[in-house]
Amino acid sequence: HFLAEARRAGHPVDEGMLNRALAWVAGQVKAKSAYGSEELQRAVYGLYVLARAGKADQGTMDFIREKHLGSLRPESRAMLAAAYATTGNPRALQTLLSNLGEVEQVERQTNGNFNSTIRNRAMLLLALLDAAPNSPRIPALADRLARDAREVRQWNTQEEGFTLIALGQLVQRQAKMPPYSGSVFVGGKKVGTFTNKTVTFRALRGDGPIRLQMDAGYKGGAAFYHVLTRGVPTDDAYRPASAGLEVERALLNREGQPLDLGNVRQGDLVVMRTRVRSVSGPVSNVAVVNLLPSGLEVENPRLSTTEQTPWVADAGALDYLDLRDDRILLFVDLPPNSWQTYYTLARAVAPGSFRLPPVQAEAMYNPALRAAGERGTIEVKLRE
Repeated sequence: HFLAEARRAGHPVDEGMLNRALAWVAGQVKAKSAYGSEELQRAVYGLYVLARAGKADQGTMDFIREKHLGSLRPESRAMLAAAYATTGNPRALQTLLSNLGEVEQVERQTNGNFNSTIRNRAMLLLALLDAAPNSPRIPALADRLARDAREVRQWNTQEEGFTLIALGQLVQRQAKMPPYSGSVFVGGKKVGTFTNKTVTFRALRGDGPIRLQMDAGYKGGAAFYHVLTRGVPTDDAYRPASAGLEVERALLNREGQPLDLGNVRQGDLVVMRTRVRSVSGPVSNVAVVNLLPSGLEVENPRLSTTEQTPWVADAGALDYLDLRDDRILLFVDLPPNSWQTYYTLARAVAPGSFRLPPVQAEAMYNPALRAAGERGTIEVKLRE
């Protein structure tokens, strides 16, 4: 989908890769007498992608519209309508878009189709831009996604990706609107002006709210803005957290005994035992992040020279392990209410006093499920 959209926007793409991807999609959408709900959703999405790429499968589109229309979710009905919009079939468009309901409120899926209310709402907006470009639901959906961004602070990649595509399509259309201008205020202080050309205001400071004031003649819906904030929590402000997941970490020596964090010697092996569990049912695609203090570096377990820990007997199976200069990333699927234990190795390499960042866990496709452990300090001393 993203490759096809990039080509439509005039960006260079690998045509061979795109054609292979489209051929694979075409093989996944063939008509079937019976579909599971997620299978039907995937088939309609594939038909939409093919149609956007100029390879509409009208036979399968007609079959699903005639045999499975009652099983389609609102966003899938709109996507099938958008596929028909590329073929010039107004009767099919009318059938699919009549009595189009609201996107269902669903729990974020951490596997399967990765459904979520926000992602499906963005898909509905994306489809309506093709299927019914003058629909009054389009500005309402864009406004609702903007409210979602304010109300739901952690989005997953599915939600971000489809929302950016949908809003990008909308911005392309809005570019044809009359130019506008306005001013930015922080509290009561004016900090700058803008026009319909993209502009960035950096390092805004002040105690009051950020406010945009549009000049006369502005046509509603033409402007979009985004605010990015960042900061480092202080010791007083930081608290361990648990929301659907729980995580804890212990640092051990090479014999498996608790490590004296105030008396680590340069060259010592540090065994990091990380335990994580879900208290909100089974959760797939959980990322566990162990940020390393500056005095430690990762021991690569794939090297023949890496030390062994034969006393480890309770290590869980990892889906994927990613070793980086400053962190160790574990990717796992969690069963419900069962601690899963993982061991990774580091080496004390630089003497000094260092902050020990907290271990963190997050469901990649449902960031509301997350946890963070304790912070601390570690002292690495010269080996005499």
